[in-house]
Formats: sequence, C-alpha cells, structure tokens
Amino acid sequence: MDESNPDRYVFFDKTADAKFQAFGITVEESFKNALEAMMSLMYNVEEISAADFDISEREFTVAAENLEALLYNFLEEALYLLSAELFVGLAKQVIIKQVEEGFKLKAVLEGTQSINLESTGPEVKAATYNEMYVKLDSKTGRYVCQVVVDI
Repeated sequence: MDESNPDRYVFFDKTADAKFQAFGITVEESFKNALEAMMSLMYNVEEISAADFDISEREFTVAAENLEALLYNFLEEALYLLSAELFVGLAKQVIIKQVEEGFKLKAVLEGTQSINLESTGPEVKAATYNEMYVKLDSKTGRYVCQVVVDI
C-alpha cells in the first residue's frame, strides 16, 4: 500500500486482511501510530484532524496482562467507538502503566463523526492476535507493534 509512513508505520501484503507494523520511540508512541495506521486503511487521516467543524474527544481506559493484549484491547475500543458512536479518532494521548495484573492504558482520542468523512478503503472489522507482537527493536532502539486486522 502506497500510503505507508515509514517513520510511523508500514503495510505488508496479506490476503483478505491488512498487516502493518507501527513504530515509536516509546511504546505509547508505537500504539498511537498503530491506531493511525488502522484508521488510515479506512479514512484519509489528514481529514480526521482537519474536520475542525466537528472535532471532539473520547477518553477510555483498557487493561490487559501483556502488551499484545493491551494493543488488541486499545484497537478494539477504537473500533467500538467507530461502530457504536460513528466516531473516528486518532490518539491525542496514550499513557501506559505497568500494574500488578499487567498493564493499564488510558487514551484520549481526538476526531470526528465518520459521517463527516469519505471512506477511502475497506472497513476494518476487527483487530486480531494473528502475528501480533510488541517489542523493542535493539537495532533501531524503537518499539515495533505488528498488527493484522480483519477487513
């Protein structure tokens, strides 16, 4: 896919699904870029930020026992907001804390109603655990999140 941003995310060929890696100096930044990559499959992400006539925020918290499950829950919550509230958002803030049970994530998404945007690609139905990982790349010093979504 030509719309990859090699500094933030890159797409790979995957039959009947979409596969991408998102990068960040921090794990929080890699999660933010993973959400942007997922949203870029469906919408022009520049239009999400430019919808100044209808910009609003949504805040949520998710928890999981490991980073992969946390990433999954984060992306699924964003998809839930899209299906339940027609809200398309990009991460304005992501905070991840390690807790006794694993990890907690607090996110603030900034965006608009999907009815104000033209869809530019297929609908993402769900995030999957297929080939998912979150790790620190020792060569680049950046976090890498790999995600496969069902389209």
